Amino acid sequence: MWEITTGKMIRSTREAQKVSTGKLVEGLCSRRTLQKFEEGKADCEMLLFVILLQRLGKSADKLEYILTWRDYRLECILDWFIECVFRKRKKWAERAIELYWEKTEGIGTVHRMYLCRGRAMIAYWIDGDAGEAEKWLERALDATFPRWRNAVWNECCISTMELENALALARMQREQGKRTGGLLKKCGDYINRFVTDGEEHAKIFGKYAWLEAAVKLEKGCAEAAMELCLNAVEELRQYGIEYFMRPLLMLTLRCHAALEKKAKVPQDRRRRCREAGVRGSVFWISRERCSLYLQILERMHRQFGEAWYPESSLLCNSCQKSYYLDYELLYAERCVKGFTQERMADGIYHSSKTVGEIERVQSMTSSMRLIMMLEKLGMKKERRNGYVITSSFETLELRKEIQVCAGRQQYDMMRSLLRRLEQQLDLGIFENYRAVQLLRNAIDMAGEMRPCEEMLAEDWELLDETYCYVPQEWKNGAGLAPPPKNKLANAGRNTGLKMERLGRKRLGRAPMKNEADVINQIAILMKKLGKDKEALRLYEWTLETFERSRVNVWHRFLSYGLLLGNAAAEKCSIQDSRKAMRHSLRCGRLCFLGSDYMTFACAQEDDPSRHELCRRMIRDAYYLFDLSYNYGKQSITKKYYATNYGGDVEEN
Repeated sequence: MWEITTGKMIRSTREAQKVSTGKLVEGLCSRRTLQKFEEGKADCEMLLFVILLQRLGKSADKLEYILTWRDYRLECILDWFIECVFRKRKKWAERAIELYWEKTEGIGTVHRMYLCRGRAMIAYWIDGDAGEAEKWLERALDATFPRWRNAVWNECCISTMELENALALARMQREQGKRTGGLLKKCGDYINRFVTDGEEHAKIFGKYAWLEAAVKLEKGCAEAAMELCLNAVEELRQYGIEYFMRPLLMLTLRCHAALEKKAKVPQDRRRRCREAGVRGSVFWISRERCSLYLQILERMHRQFGEAWYPESSLLCNSCQKSYYLDYELLYAERCVKGFTQERMADGIYHSSKTVGEIERVQSMTSSMRLIMMLEKLGMKKERRNGYVITSSFETLELRKEIQVCAGRQQYDMMRSLLRRLEQQLDLGIFENYRAVQLLRNAIDMAGEMRPCEEMLAEDWELLDETYCYVPQEWKNGAGLAPPPKNKLANAGRNTGLKMERLGRKRLGRAPMKNEADVINQIAILMKKLGKDKEALRLYEWTLETFERSRVNVWHRFLSYGLLLGNAAAEKCSIQDSRKAMRHSLRCGRLCFLGSDYMTFACAQEDDPSRHELCRRMIRDAYYLFDLSYNYGKQSITKKYYATNYGGDVEEN
């Protein structure tokens, strides 16, 4: 049986922080429930699991999830609810939140909190009633955080969701001209002391800073407001988060105007400051650069974004989810390995009928039995998995930091962090070995330190260990027909299909994150070896496996977004780059926007009538790279602009 579980990870993190079980679960569940989860004797609902992690200052985005159809439907209902709220469709928003309550059977304080939170959103964003929203937010806080009225919160464990509820309550009170009773200060103190995950801190600190800076600006403290805004913007930039960037930039411009009006910042000091750099303890962005960033982001949203997508909702977040459905995964793996339902059931269920019911979504499998079935199929997975296998959340955070460096082409820093990661991981576990080897290959590929043929063969071996869907002849350079549409998506209704009918070579499932990273590196190596058509076909084939799954592509941002953007660049496609831009904006992410917009611009350069438009778009891409700290691609863009349009991109 698999030994490293997320229950044990919760326990080790809790014990390392010296947090008692009673303190962690206060307002959520019983200590006995937590104990069973930590010992792997009971399942933990998705929303409860996320809040437990957040109460420990950690981010649930560091994991990928194998969900039951029931749990995934709840996620989809919540997404539908959010869209209905911001489209101002009150009837459907109320129906969605009622359906959520019905599906959860009204059990548990966490679901009660989410119901109240949803009612508050309807009251404020649709009805425009801040007073009613305030009442619902107080109920939401009472549901899971009974001590929120205390003078200090140092002895409490508070999740990001609960902090969002408190911040939203402070916002409602301010909009009604009421005193907040120190609510903002308590939120700020708690965030800075106890939210230890950098990405999670960036998300919640940005919202707090936006509210607190507005208060300080109203009181005439423009310098303090500016410091809050700029530090919040800097954190979002560091972690590639676009959501809530625009409200902060708007407020930063107001701070600039107030400072200039009061002559708080001497003209010579403003002139000397660089456009981007550190000045004292505050990251400084000039008024001109701040205005430019804001204009570009607003243009992005007008051109590619969803019209309804929220700009300043405190109860929404950037999306970085990785979801997989258990029955899709089990069915695909069983078929490709040639296992019968009887063989799958042996030692796990009394009858093969149960396996059939799971694959038809007529029954659900427990977490323990899911682990047993996946082990039988050769996969070391549970319902919640890190991108490396470890009991330490700090190691997961280090893995994410390396991923960010890879995206920004910061290979020297990446090499240093990789050495630390190797020391913290058990490389005898294949998933860890694969993650490390893939990163080594990325560094070697950038420095041209090893032959591409050697790394390509190695990557195929890394992929084949867990992903056996790419036909063998494809690896030998032959063509690959696209997989049949809707086969796997309808797997739950077509389990009677014989392997001969379905076509073993044509069957596929969406790759998990590490598998997608290997596929992406394989395609890059193919391109370096002059196999451009083969690389593109591999991208298209893999994207098809995502799109025919019942999991929405928004819920697979890191894998799908990466492959979609690279496929668009390979094809130099207007349509695909537009699709990639919409995907990144919908997920509130900044990291891929510059590359996708550059592709969008380059795809139109053959049209002479669009010459000036393309020049402006490439300039915008240059500043998007600057905003996301991708200096490598920014430098490439600057040279490209000079070659094709003449002059310095910053002077036009």
